[in-house]
Amino acid sequence: MPAKTMKKIGLTGVMGAGKSSVIEILKQKQIPVLDCDAINASLLEKGEEGYTQIIAHFGSGLLDDDGNINKQKMSHEIFKNPLNKTQAEKILHPLIQKRIMQILNDLKKERIVVVEVPLLFEVHWESFFDEVWVVACEEQVLLERLVKYRHVDKEEAKIRLSHQLSQDEKIKRGDVILWNNGNKNDLYQKICAILEK
Repeated sequence: MPAKTMKKIGLTGVMGAGKSSVIEILKQKQIPVLDCDAINASLLEKGEEGYTQIIAHFGSGLLDDDGNINKQKMSHEIFKNPLNKTQAEKILHPLIQKRIMQILNDLKKERIVVVEVPLLFEVHWESFFDEVWVVACEEQVLLERLVKYRHVDKEEAKIRLSHQLSQDEKIKRGDVILWNNGNKNDLYQKICAILEK
C-alpha cells in the first residue's frame, strides 16, 4: 500500500479575523497546528540558530543584561528600518521553514497538519503548502474585535491593518475561505465539512 501523504495547510488572515477560533476547533478535531510566531520566538532564544545569526549580523546592542535578545530593542532597531527588516527576514525565514520541516517530519503519520502563518502571502510562502486557508470576517466585526481584544482604537486598528495585505486580496489568493463573523457553531460546521472532503 502506498504511504499516505500528509496535507500541509497554511492558515492565514488579517489580525482580528479570528484565526484563534479556527485553531481552537482544529485542535478539538485532534489536528496538529503549528504556530509560526512561536517557532520564530524559540529561534531567538539564547544559543539557538536564529539568535546566533541575528546577533552576528546586528550586534550585541540588541541584548539585555542577561544576554537574551531584548524584543523591544530588536523591534525598534530592525523593524523600523526596511533594509534591516529585509535582512532579518532573510536570516529568520529559512530557519523557520527548516524548523517547520523538522516538526512536520515528526508528524508524518498525520493526515493533515495546519501551520499558522499570519503574513503568509506577504512572505510568499504559498508554494510551501498544499492548500491555503484564509480566515475572514466583515470589516465592522474586524474593527470591533481589535478594539475589544487588542485594546486599540478604531483609527489605530485601521492603521495596523493597512500595514498588512488587504483582506480582499488574501481572499482572492486563498484556496479555502473561512468566514468567521462570530457564530462559533457555523464555523465548526464549515471546518468539519472541509475536513471530511
